Amino acid sequence: MDSLIPRLCADPLSDAEAVDPVDLVTERLMTGATSPLSTDIGDRLGCPRPARPETPGDRVAFHTAVLAALAARHLLGPEVVTASVIGPGRAVHIHAMVIARYVSWVSLVSVFLTDQVATPDGATSTTTTPDGDALDARTVDELDLAGITLTRADSPAEAVFGANLVIVVGAADRLPCPGPPPHLAKGALLVNASGHDLPPMLANQIDQVFVDDLSLVGSAAAHGLARPAHARIHPQPCYRLVGDLRQVVRGEHVGRTDQEQVLLVELLSSAVPAPR
Repeated sequence: MDSLIPRLCADPLSDAEAVDPVDLVTERLMTGATSPLSTDIGDRLGCPRPARPETPGDRVAFHTAVLAALAARHLLGPEVVTASVIGPGRAVHIHAMVIARYVSWVSLVSVFLTDQVATPDGATSTTTTPDGDALDARTVDELDLAGITLTRADSPAEAVFGANLVIVVGAADRLPCPGPPPHLAKGALLVNASGHDLPPMLANQIDQVFVDDLSLVGSAAAHGLARPAHARIHPQPCYRLVGDLRQVVRGEHVGRTDQEQVLLVELLSSAVPAPR
């Protein structure tokens, strides 16, 4: 999978030759690539680098963030985007930066850090995580310069409230849920980049399911993402697996057919590497 995930660079936006990774993946799909995972995007792409050294997890987070942005471009309506990202701080940083740079009309990003430490008075106004790191200052600065409000929520329910783009990273099957269960807004797009099936509190709100690559449905089921395989034969038509991102990008599937439906995009590649 390493050859499929771009090297992170310190400041891709300082390079006049920087390439929009979502545009590049779209172009490759439109010109014959069979999967967003088989496109050789390599070192042409830049990624917002966390403050600490690059890790394999950072590269995977960037890869899934690009696919989440691709899904947002094609499966959200032409309205202002309010986004929510739920997961550990490092992955949230990368996803928030990719949203800010490559998804249009974003007005707000609300985050819930699953590796946060609750203070005695319940306040979470700071962005400190258990190992002492803060959500990278560049994330805050760049979103501010782009006119995007960044807020930190006290619970998943608060983070997703009113959001029409919700991204879950990290171990979704062990998602902490202080307070009431999350309620997805009508017309929301939920992207599961966790590599695990979503908990029922989220999955039960889904109308239709897309995946990043239909060829991975079987292998992902053996690695913790069984819901798409179940959705493929689900008796309720509203919860059927209806296609993958390649089909949507190429116009082989219409994508969203009802502006009030809640759509789920399962990133199967977050559970199992794509075949080379």
